[in-house]
Amino acid sequence: MKILVIGGDKRMIFAAQELRADTLLLGKHTDINGKYDAIVLPMPLTRDGENVFCPLENTAFPFLRTQEFCKSGAVVFAGGSCPKLTEICLLNSFKLINYSEVETLTLKNAALTAENAVMLMVQSSEGSLFGSSVLVTGYGRIAKFLAGFLKPFNCKLTIAARRPEARVQAELDGLRAIDTGEIAETIGEYDYIANTAPAQLFFESSLSACRKETVFLELATLPQEPTKSLCEKSGVKYVFAGGLPGKYSPKAAGKVIAEEIKKFIS
Repeated sequence: MKILVIGGDKRMIFAAQELRADTLLLGKHTDINGKYDAIVLPMPLTRDGENVFCPLENTAFPFLRTQEFCKSGAVVFAGGSCPKLTEICLLNSFKLINYSEVETLTLKNAALTAENAVMLMVQSSEGSLFGSSVLVTGYGRIAKFLAGFLKPFNCKLTIAARRPEARVQAELDGLRAIDTGEIAETIGEYDYIANTAPAQLFFESSLSACRKETVFLELATLPQEPTKSLCEKSGVKYVFAGGLPGKYSPKAAGKVIAEEIKKFIS
């Protein structure tokens, strides 16, 4: 099968190598030869809903251009969903597969994210993770892996979760669990805060009670504001940690993507 990888960060370069694919708009180009049986688009897929995410290039790559490289009946692998791409595939009878929805990939990506989060926590503080007090908000995949990675450091871990079942699961895993509404009451205890919840849980009244050396790690897919400004105003060190596998583990993350795509084309 002839495969073309379009766009993405460094992880897609390694994914292309694993897939023995040609590449376009990846900082370095291979010769594009004719049309392809499969097109692989990046994870994340897009930032604006109109163009393929191409952080290694300065030029936009509209979704409409992908059809130029597709054979009749081609398969389009996408690392996310987008109405524009769905429309193009329907009009051209391309098969569209959102590989970011595959649970095995999601779990592996969460593990890589958590591993890199621990590295950032160490690098972002003059203190030590060992024996520190850590608040993790949310108890989804990333939070669970992060808690597991932090346990060997003898951290005093607290999970703040909105859903009662998530708090019960955290307690069954041997962790202290609180409701998100209790964050303000305990926030002065923590050396590190790792936010994995896609919600605004922190406000000036609570962040101002943080220790001045506290590190706030933003792992949720959220804009940096207003939490960034509130942290800076309160003397808390804010670290935006979006897209960690693509930044710090691109080879491993690219291999994970390629492995999942191979399952569809083998």
